[in-house]
Amino acid sequence: MTSITLREGIFRKLEKLRKNDEPIEEVIERLIESYEELQSYIEEKWEKVIKDRDKFVSLDEYTSSRGL
Repeated sequence: MTSITLREGIFRKLEKLRKNDEPIEEVIERLIESYEELQSYIEEKWEKVIKDRDKFVSLDEYTSSRGL
């Protein structure tokens, strides 16, 4: 087991995220899991954007085609 020191403001934020009498350790674990899921989702979407980038028109191309 490892102990960490948290500023009081951070600890209060973690306390607000607690479900019933859930240990703070479980709150932190949920946050980490959510972060990992979100990171995977963002990476997946970014890869799709990169793959499909030829389907999009750049802002420069759009404005020049409109004479702007």
